[in-house]
Amino acid sequence: MPDTVPAGVSRSFTALIPTAAIALTVIIINGILMAFNTDIYKIVAIPFGFVTNLTSTWVGLMVVYFIMHALWIVGIHGATIVTSFLTPIVLSNMQLNQKGANIPFAGEFNNCFVTIGGSGATLGMVIFIAFFAKSAQLGALGKASVVPAFFNINEPILFGMPVVYNPYTAIPFFLAPMASMSMAYFAISMHWVKPMIAQPAWPTPLGLSGFIGTAGDWRAIVLAFVCALVAFLIWFPFIKFYDGKLYKMSRQKVQRRRR
Repeated sequence: MPDTVPAGVSRSFTALIPTAAIALTVIIINGILMAFNTDIYKIVAIPFGFVTNLTSTWVGLMVVYFIMHALWIVGIHGATIVTSFLTPIVLSNMQLNQKGANIPFAGEFNNCFVTIGGSGATLGMVIFIAFFAKSAQLGALGKASVVPAFFNINEPILFGMPVVYNPYTAIPFFLAPMASMSMAYFAISMHWVKPMIAQPAWPTPLGLSGFIGTAGDWRAIVLAFVCALVAFLIWFPFIKFYDGKLYKMSRQKVQRRRR
């Protein structure tokens, strides 16, 4: 555009070119698909259909949670990426539960029963290091992270401990949420606990979220605490070993400085 046109206006018009090109391309592709008795919306829905089928079984959910936490291990926000596919599914399942279905994976199933304290189900572990860690590093980190953990926020732990790229914490990071998911899945499948029919906010604390999500089933509170306890028991030997390792390293550093 001429030099007399302000830069902001010029950039706005320049941005219209790729936008128009993309829109035209989509229209052409959709027109071709419609000639074959389909459309672009049905094509886009194919991967979502696969994910829907995957989340309808216990084995499929094990795969989902493995992928979610595998992404975290390499520094990618697995929860954000995976839940972008899962949100439409859990909301749809929640509506079916409201009509009398009994689908475990619905509503805030994930934050109520599985990733308690954040990805990796770290709430119990964070409480432990906040009050019982020997190493100054984990103790300080735990105290700074314990309050956010009650609201399912654990990025300080994931990147501060760190859990990311840490072989000492990788095993419980996978196993703890898989164990809690399994217990919650079968508890709901066997009608021991009511399914999720309401949508609590994802940072709602332990127990209260399940109580709200099941519309007042007190057994959901018990289930949530049992899931959190089992997750902590899985974490305990690993975090105990890692804490001892860090404590030993800090003592060795102090001894070197004194020499």
